Order: sequence, then structure tokens, then C-alpha cells
Amino acid sequence: MKKISLIIIIFTSFITKAEELGYLNWTTFSTKVDDVKLSLFFDNRFRDGVDKHYFRFASLKVAYPIHDNFDIGFNYSRYDSKAIDGDWKYGRRYEFELNPHYTFKNDWKLSLRNRLELRRIEDKGSDNTRSRHRPRVDIPIETRWKAFKGIFMSNEFYIDYNDSTRWVQSDFQPFGLNFLLANNISFSVFYMDQYQRSSGTSSWDSNALIGTSLTIIF
Repeated sequence: MKKISLIIIIFTSFITKAEELGYLNWTTFSTKVDDVKLSLFFDNRFRDGVDKHYFRFASLKVAYPIHDNFDIGFNYSRYDSKAIDGDWKYGRRYEFELNPHYTFKNDWKLSLRNRLELRRIEDKGSDNTRSRHRPRVDIPIETRWKAFKGIFMSNEFYIDYNDSTRWVQSDFQPFGLNFLLANNISFSVFYMDQYQRSSGTSSWDSNALIGTSLTIIF
């Protein structure tokens, strides 16, 4: 019980330090055909809590393990985004992934997602290639609450290649909680600081979000 109380206190400390909180939800439906993993992924994001829906995203994903510790993937994604006081703009992209991962003897897991995105954005054409690189650490924790499985942390870096190679965004998740609700249903909740800088600027803007992720395996 002491472990759970400490974890709740740490998680709450991240939430209370943010002046404004947005919300994002990731939902994944997944199945396997032999060794091929097929997934349908949705991403929805909101400003001012859940008052202003500004991002909706859907992706078809195919992944295949070429080694016990290495997966490759291909995705096709379509999304719509809305700037503050702006109109909805559509985008679509083809994505290629190289994802090494390793589980240590103490069951800590280190994973690295590397993704190349070929993007077409409304009013911006097709010259919008970027890559994303996300290290993540999952740490299992045993408690009396069997549904609780542990904590995780990650940081994803976005690199644009349209005009010049440039680091433009970082999604920092310093603390997240993992749960197993059923044999085929997992859930996580996390705090995220999103840092972005516009083209031609050196200063970073940031916003804080509370995120949830639900995965259902068939």
C-alpha cells in the first residue's frame, strides 16, 4: 500500500504543477496473424481539458519481428488538426519503423521507436519529411493491487528535413502508470510536457497534457 501511495503522490505532483492541462487519448485495437501484428490506432487531443478538440488521427499499422529484439513496421495514417482560432487542415503520411527493444533480467524493458514519416499536409504539399525517435523505459512494480503493473517514462524527439535538418518538437513523459485490466486489455495514464518551436525560431513553447492509452488485443 505504501508503494501505491507514493506513486500517486508523485503522479499528482506533475499534474498540480501545470498551469493549464490538455487531454489526449490513444486507443489501439490489435491482433496477430502468425507473426504479423495488425493494429488500428486512434489519437484524439483536446485543449482546455476536453473543451476544444483540435487533433483527430487514425492509423493502420503492420509490424513484423525480424529478431527477438527487433521489429520493423509500416503504417498509413490520416489526420485532421486545428490551430487555435483556425480551420481544420488534413494530413496523411506513410510511416516506416525500425524498433529495437530489450528486456533485462529484472524485467525492466528498454525500447526505442524510430520512425520515418513521409507527410502530405494541406496547403504545404508533400515536402514535409520528418523522423521521430522515442526511447522508453518500463519498470515493473509488484503491489497488492494486481491490476497495477508498473511505471514508465519516455521522451520522443521530432526531426524535420523539409528545409534543413532541425529538431522541432519533444514529447516528454516523465511519469506514467501501467495497468492490466484483463488478459487482453491494458491501460495506462501519464503526464506529458510537449515542447515545440516554429520554423525559423529558436525559442520553445510548451504545453502540458494528461494522457490515457487503451489497448485491446483480439
